[in-house]
Amino acid sequence: MNYFNLLFSNNSILRCLQIDEFRKFSFKGDCIEFGANEKLNRNFLKYNSKKYKTTYSNIVKKKNNFLILNLEKKIKHKKKYDNVVIFNVLEHLSDLDIPLKNLYQLLKKSGRILGSTPFIYRIHGAPKDYNRYTKEYLKKILKEKKFKRIEIYELGIGPFLASFSLLRGYLKFIPILYQILLFLAVISDKILSIFMKTNPKTIYPIGYVFSAVKK
Repeated sequence: MNYFNLLFSNNSILRCLQIDEFRKFSFKGDCIEFGANEKLNRNFLKYNSKKYKTTYSNIVKKKNNFLILNLEKKIKHKKKYDNVVIFNVLEHLSDLDIPLKNLYQLLKKSGRILGSTPFIYRIHGAPKDYNRYTKEYLKKILKEKKFKRIEIYELGIGPFLASFSLLRGYLKFIPILYQILLFLAVISDKILSIFMKTNPKTIYPIGYVFSAVKK
């Protein structure tokens, strides 16, 4: 974990952890990112990568070169992709049945889906915030939709960082104190993990990152 970025980044705790995990994966070929931001540097996939070709998509028009794809309706988009990236989108969908079928169809054979959803995190409408998914549920629903090689990673350290994340929206306006309290939260979770039989981040995840491959 990049603790320097965690302490001094303008991003949320969740996003800092997501970026750290995302950077562990490599990409090639045709890639599409759902829920893309019109500020291209805010997206997870690079728009000018020399290693892969990026397509951005959103449910509403952001830029002229963005695809407008509604995952909650059957997609007739014919192009297939090597990688589908979908961070902080699934929680805004009221049901995952059609969306996951769409994502499966958009992948080439042996193509990969890489996504993330929040868990212990504030309500954030875009325009609606419907769900929080557990690790077991994500495994179950991906398996049901015929994905294989399913891997799910908890984001966080423990209950202190998770609690701090919930208060970040207020604490970020108090520089120095913010960094001190965040540092104490991280240290407290590290100490707690020494005495707990179960890794505390598995009980108090701020979110999850998941990957799976099309059969």
